[in-house]
Amino acid sequence: MKGGAALFKKALVAIDASGPSMELLNAVGDLQKMGMQELLIVHVIRTELAGIGLGNRRKQFLKNIEKKKDEFVAGGMDVTVRQPIGKPSEEIKHLAEEENVDLILIGSLGEGSLVRRIFLGSTVTEVVRSIKKTVLIEKYRHEGSAFSRVPIFKDNQPPTALLATDFSSSSLHVFDTFLENPGIFNKLILISVVDEGYTEEQVQENRDKAAAKLAEWKAEFEEKGYEVETEVAVGVASELVVEAAERNDVSLVAVSKRGRSMIDELAVGSTADHIIRRSTRPVLLLRAK
Repeated sequence: MKGGAALFKKALVAIDASGPSMELLNAVGDLQKMGMQELLIVHVIRTELAGIGLGNRRKQFLKNIEKKKDEFVAGGMDVTVRQPIGKPSEEIKHLAEEENVDLILIGSLGEGSLVRRIFLGSTVTEVVRSIKKTVLIEKYRHEGSAFSRVPIFKDNQPPTALLATDFSSSSLHVFDTFLENPGIFNKLILISVVDEGYTEEQVQENRDKAAAKLAEWKAEFEEKGYEVETEVAVGVASELVVEAAERNDVSLVAVSKRGRSMIDELAVGSTADHIIRRSTRPVLLLRAK
């Protein structure tokens, strides 16, 4: 990381005793490479379980987390552990605001047999929809009966980010964020998807306009030292963004939490929601300032 670049400095990670949740702590190294200096680890004890061996639950959690905390502190990080009682999404939202974190880290196994159990109607969904913070959704791969986290930064592989835009003011914030923080990612893929529901002439006109805008952004990014490729596609944005991420073997997909509709919460069926569900790569859901 060059010149003190930092996509964010303070992150909140909410965990429980499950394997995927505890695995999130192994993502801290990736967060540090993106500029994180402070970490807030949160374990929410659900209200309905508070009276059932509460003391033992607190002790077991702290025992499990203490070793990791010591490792992080030894690495120069400022680490705080909180264990509130209540509804997970509400407590996470409260602490994110109270502690003024820049980012919330959560995990998702993606679409498949487990999606409804771990995403739809879950704490993850409520966090993404209701909290006005940038969210990083980690991804996992199944390996037999086990799973492994998909790292953002891999050994011997320069990190590449795919930035998707519809040229709304909120989506351009994604571009600005990376433009202001060079040195974290080596390469960028800039993509814009044109709606196919127009006449052939209108589609071509919109493609030409999008290509011209992306060319301008490419020049700005290259001045900052990035290697840059641009792509304009026609069709369903969520599908084409995910396909481009796979084809280019990117490390991270970055999208805005809001598009042209300017709907504040993430609506089921929106482009961002579909990307989160379908992407096998980590997704950075940026909240425009």
